[in-house]
Amino acid sequence: MSKSDMATGEFPRNGSAAFLLAQLGAYASGQFAKRLEPLGFTPAHAGIFRIIAAIPGLSQQELAAKLGMYASRLVAVIDDLERRGFIERQPSNTDRRLYALHLTKAGREQLAAIGAIAREHGRDLLDGLSEEERSTLTALLERVATKQGLQEGVHPGYRNLSEGTSPKGSRGKGKT
Repeated sequence: MSKSDMATGEFPRNGSAAFLLAQLGAYASGQFAKRLEPLGFTPAHAGIFRIIAAIPGLSQQELAAKLGMYASRLVAVIDDLERRGFIERQPSNTDRRLYALHLTKAGREQLAAIGAIAREHGRDLLDGLSEEERSTLTALLERVATKQGLQEGVHPGYRNLSEGTSPKGSRGKGKT
């Protein structure tokens, strides 16, 4: 780094694809979280809404497995969303020991709002690219994610949710 770079506070781009992916990933995640704050949600909530909507009747254990996290860590998050009226637990049709998770009408409305935020976020994030460039970038990133063994559509951050704590920090217990 030159003295002029240090004087202006500007740093040259690293040029490393891994660094740029990490930098953009952290930035994109933080910006998405900020956009969700007015709704009272975190990115973790958004992913849970999306999966339950795609697979209604999923048990907490099945949801936890899809997210790559322990079911006991998911309980407080589901408790919070149920308390807020967005998710309901219904007895499972296949196993009386389990509850099936479903979005309520309010939950589906919130999912639609989250979807609108996510689409706007994606457009803003990739604003400097043409449609063709966006498509190419997406295809290349999908190949990288597949090669790294990342589960499609699931953020690896779910593994970091603390035991017994929801994204908002509330505690709760419940059946899986």
